[in-house]
Amino acid sequence: MSGHALSGGDRAAVAAVSVAVVLVAVTVAGAFAMPASAAVADGHYQATNETSSASSDWTAPGPFNISELRTGGDQISSGGSQGPPESTRMLPTGGIVLKYLPLNPAQSSYQPLGRNQALRTDYLLAYTSAFGESVGDYEFVVVFWQERTTSVNGTQQTYAANQTVQRISFEADSGYSASKLKLQSHYDQQWQATAWLEQDGSRVEGARWRFAHQTNPLTASPAYPTNSKGDLWRWGALNLIIPAICGIMFSGASAKHILSRTILGTLKGVSYWAGVVAVVIGIAAIVGTWQTSIILANAPIAVGILMGLLALPVMLSIRDSDLSKAGFFQRKLRQGAISPSGDETVGTRRVPNKIKSVYRHGDQLYAPIAGLRPMLARYWADPAKIPTEDWKSYDSGEGDLDQLFEVDPESDKVLRHKPARLKFSPTLTKEVDEEDLADPPEGEGIAALPAAISAAVSNWVTRRNWRFIGIALGGGAAVYLGTVAALGSSIIGLGLAMLPALIEGHEARDGSLEVDWGPSHWNDVQAQVQTERHEYEERKTFDQVLQAVTELEWSDHEKGQQIVDRVRTEIQKALDDEHGGNNPSTNLSPSSPQQGVDADD
Repeated sequence: MSGHALSGGDRAAVAAVSVAVVLVAVTVAGAFAMPASAAVADGHYQATNETSSASSDWTAPGPFNISELRTGGDQISSGGSQGPPESTRMLPTGGIVLKYLPLNPAQSSYQPLGRNQALRTDYLLAYTSAFGESVGDYEFVVVFWQERTTSVNGTQQTYAANQTVQRISFEADSGYSASKLKLQSHYDQQWQATAWLEQDGSRVEGARWRFAHQTNPLTASPAYPTNSKGDLWRWGALNLIIPAICGIMFSGASAKHILSRTILGTLKGVSYWAGVVAVVIGIAAIVGTWQTSIILANAPIAVGILMGLLALPVMLSIRDSDLSKAGFFQRKLRQGAISPSGDETVGTRRVPNKIKSVYRHGDQLYAPIAGLRPMLARYWADPAKIPTEDWKSYDSGEGDLDQLFEVDPESDKVLRHKPARLKFSPTLTKEVDEEDLADPPEGEGIAALPAAISAAVSNWVTRRNWRFIGIALGGGAAVYLGTVAALGSSIIGLGLAMLPALIEGHEARDGSLEVDWGPSHWNDVQAQVQTERHEYEERKTFDQVLQAVTELEWSDHEKGQQIVDRVRTEIQKALDDEHGGNNPSTNLSPSSPQQGVDADD
């Protein structure tokens, strides 16, 4: 089957889409790239110790009491409004301040962390000023917890539930230095956080902070630190721009292969796919926010590839504008409708017809229908088509219809069109010939029971559709494990694990396009009859004119003959008067036949 050559407009459209995807990749690279953490020892654990509460017979879970976790550290005192930031804490011989990068795109500099502030990013920057004994290794300890209330012996007790401890190691160099700290992500809800510093296993007095934490997906990090704009562009190029270009190239090759089998795309147009993409992005942003963020954090390259794949629907639509309209007409025969003379009156007649959107490709005429499922059906099954060599009674149209086909007047239907289709019919069983089934035992009683059970089990196993079961379960498990390993998302893995069962459960059925063509001479006969009728009318008009001319000439001849006869009669009378009534022997009587002259004359 020959390929489809792209026109200039098609190439321009594909190029425009490709450039737009790359530009989006560059933009997203700048939006998603955030500084990564420095050496992070993420040794968080679920605490199981217990602390006594106000009630003598009840202890709250967790290693820390809620009253301790509610307190923050001591800010360095200042004598005026120009004092140190609110998050500044003292070291033995120096100080430390925590800063964060706001989500506001217009805010590009780090801001001090406020008391009890709701932090929406996973990254903190620890600015230190250390001298003497303050220089060295530190641990930034964060306890994430949720405030809960329970009733104990009729008394309401508030405690810190679901305590999780995270330890982050960093080094304070002599003088001024900055260290990047990455907190563990919390996408589902907001958590309370209490943090402090430890040096050599002991807490640093007064170095303590309180804040709330919930991760925004836009702050998902790249896999390595970005300390400069060069690092940012490197991350964006490796994770977004280059994968997007590869995705565009893959989309082009995939579209060429798919169109070689489906001939046309979904016939929905670019606007339809733009709406679908918008809905998918909206669902991903609203419903699966935390899962989307996990993908951004673990495999940001997947986002770049996905942006490149957005060009695939556009490339599949390049042939949609090449559809044409074809009309199939069935002119019923009518005996004695018109005589060659055209004198008989003619009544109207019904002409059944069908108008179809068709596409001529190679030596075939295809009649596809719009939709994603019909396109997938055309990939797996034969589409509805008519070979051009079978065409009969074909005319090219000028106007709303590009092609016209004459259907046999004796046919029951004008057109029989059944497009290729997908039918979802998953089944756990299959039909088996009786010859392949085990026969039940001939005997009866207890002695025949083992053989009967064996035959029943064998027949049950034989009737199972093990192909569908194996693909649905085995393929689903493989897809799930691969997705979790690559993206770290169990929910997305469960969704993709259903694809093998959905694909195997569908059955592709071939399409058909059948026409009972009119006789090959039908159009020629019609044209011949019409031509002969026209020629007959022309001959009839000529005969009428000839008869009129003949009648006119004969009338003038009669009038001249009458004048001659009258003159001859007058001459005869004059001769008779002059010679005394002697009749000459010459016969001057009018010749026969004579018309219009009286006998007495």
